[in-house]
Amino acid sequence: MVILMTGFSGMVISLETSDWLQKYGARDTVGALICLSSVVEIAPVFVSFAIGAQAGTAITAELAHMQITEQISAMRLSKVSPVNYLIAPRLVAMIYALPIAIIIGAFCSIIGGMFIASLHAQIEYSVYIDSVWRSLRVKDMWYSLIKGFILANYLIAIHTAFGLGTRGGAKELGSMTSKSTIWVAVGVVLIDTILDYFMYID
Repeated sequence: MVILMTGFSGMVISLETSDWLQKYGARDTVGALICLSSVVEIAPVFVSFAIGAQAGTAITAELAHMQITEQISAMRLSKVSPVNYLIAPRLVAMIYALPIAIIIGAFCSIIGGMFIASLHAQIEYSVYIDSVWRSLRVKDMWYSLIKGFILANYLIAIHTAFGLGTRGGAKELGSMTSKSTIWVAVGVVLIDTILDYFMYID
């Protein structure tokens, strides 16, 4: 999902901008445009959507099932902390997995844009890659990874909260899974906007 979403996003941006920039003599800025949009925005947001939709909803459904079948209560009676046993391992896994997936997503988006720029606007690979290297800054890469760390915590917080907060039966399980997905979709965009404001404010 990460590779497909980010790869096609880079292709779409390249398809919509490369020919136009080529006509106005700015062919050496196509790589920079796609690189910055991929590293700063496309990769963190789309990767969070992909992992939230795939792994996140599975976490919500699993914890909700354990909650309504009273497995969580049984753990508490056995003096086993659900937070340490169920939430902490998922949080650690998400903190490690999301930044790595963001790096992969940014790379796929840039490569996808390069192929379309070459096919659609006849921009040489060397020109595109040179533009990417000239525009890529260490600060932007760090900002992207910081976004990944913050969004990883947000995804786990939302999905575990809705999972452990489930009461009732199978109907409520489906409802809470849907609500967690909505909260993730809205929250990721909101958090990304707030982080961009503080990261790039003059």
